[in-house]
Order: sequence, then structure tokens, then C-alpha cells
Amino acid sequence: MTALLERARSSTGERARREHRLAAPLLVGLLGLVISLASTTVPSVWYDEAATITAATRDWGQLWAMVAHVDAVHAAYYAMMHLVFDVVGYSPLSLRAPSAVAIGIAAALAVVLARMFDRPRLGVIAGIVFCLLPRTIWAGAEGRSYALTAALALLMTVLLVLAARSGSRLHWAFYAVAVVASCLVFVYLALIVVAHAVTLAWWVVVSRRAAMPSVARWLGWTALSILVVLPFFLLVRGQSGQVNWIERPGAATGRQVFQTQWFMFDRPYAAVGWVLLVAGAAVLVRRSRALSLGAVALPVLVVPTAALLLVSVSYIPVYTPRYLTMCVPFAALVIGAAVDAVRPRLVAVVALAALVALAVPQFRELRAPEAKDHSSWSQVADVIADDRAELGDPATAIIYGTVKRHLTASSRVIAYAYPEAFENTVDVNIDTPAAETGRLWETRIPLAEGMPRLAGTDVAYLVTGITRDRRAAVTEVLAGAGWHVSEEWSLTWVNVLRFERD
Repeated sequence: MTALLERARSSTGERARREHRLAAPLLVGLLGLVISLASTTVPSVWYDEAATITAATRDWGQLWAMVAHVDAVHAAYYAMMHLVFDVVGYSPLSLRAPSAVAIGIAAALAVVLARMFDRPRLGVIAGIVFCLLPRTIWAGAEGRSYALTAALALLMTVLLVLAARSGSRLHWAFYAVAVVASCLVFVYLALIVVAHAVTLAWWVVVSRRAAMPSVARWLGWTALSILVVLPFFLLVRGQSGQVNWIERPGAATGRQVFQTQWFMFDRPYAAVGWVLLVAGAAVLVRRSRALSLGAVALPVLVVPTAALLLVSVSYIPVYTPRYLTMCVPFAALVIGAAVDAVRPRLVAVVALAALVALAVPQFRELRAPEAKDHSSWSQVADVIADDRAELGDPATAIIYGTVKRHLTASSRVIAYAYPEAFENTVDVNIDTPAAETGRLWETRIPLAEGMPRLAGTDVAYLVTGITRDRRAAVTEVLAGAGWHVSEEWSLTWVNVLRFERD
């Protein structure tokens, strides 16, 4: 009887310990999800997110035809978003919610990774810091793959540590699968594997023979992963012209690396953050023994940025701050190490509270209506929807003009982002819809050629960007056909004109 009671108590204690170990990652992950979802639909959708919309809302055949010509680098992400839209439909919320989930997963994995090195308190601190970093706040409300890259970078690293310690063939296979999947989602995640090489090299220097079996297995499984994804790398390389908008490193690069990359527009946060990063790096290096948290986190913090800058200087420009979102959790781990090392504990709590206070104004800025590249698309959609309603929902035509900064797209991107405002309207100058072009965007015909489409309509709206402004040219053409401007709205980077028949 006593033995039975002992076994029961042991089982209960083990279950309680498991639940306790799950509680911290789950709670920190929930924090990341909640912060990311808060006010997520307030910022207007912008150009990059419109690419996700137009790609993921076409059928599967049209999607594969598109990525064969352009944006293959995002094919896996577009496929994932296609599934999301199939299940819940498109909306700005469904566009951004998967990124919020990815941030929650990344925050939980940061706790798990620190705990693998017997640093549970550091893991919780790092998870909280990660949730509060401005780049995380941005990524969690962005309908692109950046939040997912942060989660995948952590997943690969957790699996690396697990496999290196266990030597299990199954664990190494999991690592290889994670590498393949990650590279298919975002090709630059291959740089995390390069950082892992630095981690293992450090382990060899410190431990010598003890590390060699793991290094040999890593080389074999990584080589297999590279062979699997090599055709994909070649396809993406063939489409590299689509990033010709990236500029070579110049006067602004220092600010991008030390501020924008992780701290966005917040100089005070960047100043405090870099003090903590340097302090945290010193703490981790001092405590670095063999396969340690420092040996894992610091290479991922440094190597991808250094590699992109080196390639940008010596070969082709590839560096842009948002590509390094994958490294943000590791910045949080290093900052967490600095905060965790502070004594007494009350001072550490104050330091964490200061980071919370610094995050508040940045959260407000990143959740403002025009936070995303000054996009006012939601306001444009509201203007047209409200005006149509006031006019009694007349037969309506839309003339889509230009978009600031983007030569290949038209202002129809606003209709992709906010389709309800443009329901039952006639597109005056569309030629081939985007889904049928094998490209991201539709093709268009000159306004004069599309004029017959105005037959049977009562109102026409011109939506045009402030660069290559088409207001004068369109007004002239429509005036010749008996139309006049009856109302005009000037919004950020977009002008809207309402035309009615004379």
C-alpha cells in the first residue's frame, strides 16, 4: 500500500513538473500573440502585403504559374496563406493573424531554448523582451513571412541543440527537415545554418574530440538538406532581378543596422538596447562553455547581418533591415542575459519595466493608421465606400492610376486590399486580371481604349498616386466625353476624384 502511495505521489509530482515547465512558454507565447493582435487591423494594408493578397487569393494553378516567373522566394508562404484564405476568407485580420501566431510561437521557443541551457528565468525575460522589441511589434502585424522566419530560426536552433546533445539520427533528421522547410519559406534562413556552423566550430575549439561526432553528423545532414533545396535556390537566383530596388550599403546603412533592424524608428530604445546587447554578450561569452547559450545565440545575432552586408558590398545588394527579423529572438536572448545578470533582482525588474515603458510609444507609432510606409489605403477605401453610399450606390466605374514608388502596379492594389469598397464597380482600363497574367499584377489598357466601359455608369472615380499624377490627363479625356469633376479628396500619397456626367 505504501509503495502504491509513493508511486501515486511520484506520478502526481512528475505531472505537476511537466505542467509547470509548459506554463512559462505558453504564457509568454500568449503574451506575444496578444500584443501582435492588438490593433492589428488599424494600420492600412500596404504594397508588400498587397503582393501577398494578389498571390494567395488566386487558384492553385494560377499561383504556381506566377511563382514560376516571379516571387518564387515567397512561394511556400503564399501557399500557406492560400490555405488560410480558403478556410476563413480574406480580410486584413486573416492576412495578419498568422504572423501574430508565429510571434507567439517564437516567444515560446525563446523560453524553451534558454531552458535547454538551464536558464529558465533568462528564457522568460528573453521571451518578454522579444515580444516588446519594435521589430517584433512590426512583424506581428505584417502580412508577410517575417514573423514566421523568427519562429523557424528558433526551431532550427532548438533542434540543433537537441540533436547535438542526443546524437540521435531521428533528431538530426528533424533538424534537416526543419532546414529544408525554413529555406523554402525564406531563402535567407540558410544563413542561420551558417551561424550554426560557427556555433559548432566554437564547440570544437573548446571541447575538441567531444564535439567531433556531432559536427560530422551535422555536416552530413546539412549537405543532404542543401541538395534537396538546391533546385529551389537556383530558381530564386534566376529571379533575383526582382530585388533590384535594394540599394548598395551607403550613408544610411549604419542607422539601419544599429537602429532600424531591431528597434525600428526608436532611437532611445536602440540606445538602451545596444547597451544591453553589449552587456549581455559579455555575460554570455564569460559563461560560454562548449555548447552554451552564448555559443548558440551570438553567431545567429552576428553572422546573417555580416553575410548580407558583405554580399551587398562585394556582389549584389541584398541587405534590408526587415530581412533580419529572423535574428530578433536571439537579440532578445542576449538582452535577456544582461537583464538576468543584474543584481539585486529588484533592479532587474526595474530594467524590464523600463523596456516595457520604451515599447509603449513605439507600439502606438507602429499601430497608427498610416504606420506602414505612409499607406492611406484604408482611408481611400472608406472615402469611396462612404461617398457611394451617400449617392445612393450609383452605377460606378473606377479608373485606377499610379502608386507612389511602384512602377509595375496600379492603384488597383487598394481594391485588392479592401475589396468591399469596390464591389460591383467597373474597372475602366483593365486588360488581363492579375491572376491570369502569370505575374503579380494585372495588365492595363489606355484610358481612351477603355472609355466605352463607362456606358451605363453614373459616377467614375479616379484613384491615383501623387507621383506620375494622372489627374490632369484623365480630366481632359473625360471632359471630352461629357464628364466633369464633382468632388476631390487628397489623402496621403493618393488623390481621389469623383466624376459625374455633365
